[in-house]
Amino acid sequence: MIERDGNRWTAPGARTSNMRLLTVLTDSQSTTGEVRAVIDRHDLEYSLAGHDDDNDWTITVPAPAHAVEPLVDELQSVAGNVTVVVEEPMAIVGSEWDGATEGRGEWLSFERISRSELRSKARSQLPSLVIFAAMTAISGVVATTGVLLDSLAVLVGAMVIAPLLGPAMASSVATVLDERRLFVRGVELQLAGIGVAMASALAFAAFARTSSVVTAAVDLEASLGLGSHGLPPSLLVTVAVCSGIAGGLGMATTGITDLIGVMIAAAIMPPIGVVGVGVAWGEPAAVLGSLVVVAVNLIAINVGAIATLWTVGFHPSDRSRIRTTRGAIIRRIVLLLALLLGALRLLEAVSSGL
Repeated sequence: MIERDGNRWTAPGARTSNMRLLTVLTDSQSTTGEVRAVIDRHDLEYSLAGHDDDNDWTITVPAPAHAVEPLVDELQSVAGNVTVVVEEPMAIVGSEWDGATEGRGEWLSFERISRSELRSKARSQLPSLVIFAAMTAISGVVATTGVLLDSLAVLVGAMVIAPLLGPAMASSVATVLDERRLFVRGVELQLAGIGVAMASALAFAAFARTSSVVTAAVDLEASLGLGSHGLPPSLLVTVAVCSGIAGGLGMATTGITDLIGVMIAAAIMPPIGVVGVGVAWGEPAAVLGSLVVVAVNLIAINVGAIATLWTVGFHPSDRSRIRTTRGAIIRRIVLLLALLLGALRLLEAVSSGL
């Protein structure tokens, strides 16, 4: 037996990235009735399929991405065995969806995804360690080449390659959702990424230093200036915090995160390339200044992302954990801000000594 309630759940031209398809599985008519009541309260259309024994039912509910979380929260409170599967449709063909979504409440006006989808999205941003290390090492070599050539175009290439968005966003998401394993994984990959990028930059710069042709062609003063350690610290923090805020918004909504990853890498990869060149050419002040810039940017990106995700409204689903999580977030942000202030003071001291 198959029923269909309405024909408003598809529309030509609708953005599938803003839509989710929920498949709800139930094992009794009473549970199915409660599930249908929940869906009706949210004024959403659905289709209903029952099997021959009339015990197992399947309800298909198309819904805006930001409507998934409140709907799933209510479905979890339904008595009985209820399983919910959330998918992103590949295409939508039909009519009247746009008109049906108007005036359905303020909670539909903001394109925030659900906590479970945010968690899955953060995990999907973490590549395997081998791929992550390889791409980061390549990015470090390209960044060093861009510094040696004093070429912004080559540095942009290094930013595109660098897989730095995932670990930063994963640790930020894990912080607001109180996911300890994900947090540890994100922090480990951030530190590993910086270490691998530094090592590849140092190795390539040392190799380039042995070439008399490269040495003669390098404009050392212009190259070292790409590390941004001579810029006002407030401007550096502004760029990094904005990168973190953009990353947090991209993760929290159906927005695109790929280009945001380039922005985050822009705050980190050029100074890493300068570190390699500075070590190879014996410029300790530039090396120290660029190391501080990397630290400042990394800390500011995490602060911006954590603050954005919490402001948007992400927190653990269990209310008893919210207070504990809030305290943990405050402690982490205070620690990050203390490290940030210390790094800024050090940067100012290094810059005044140049």
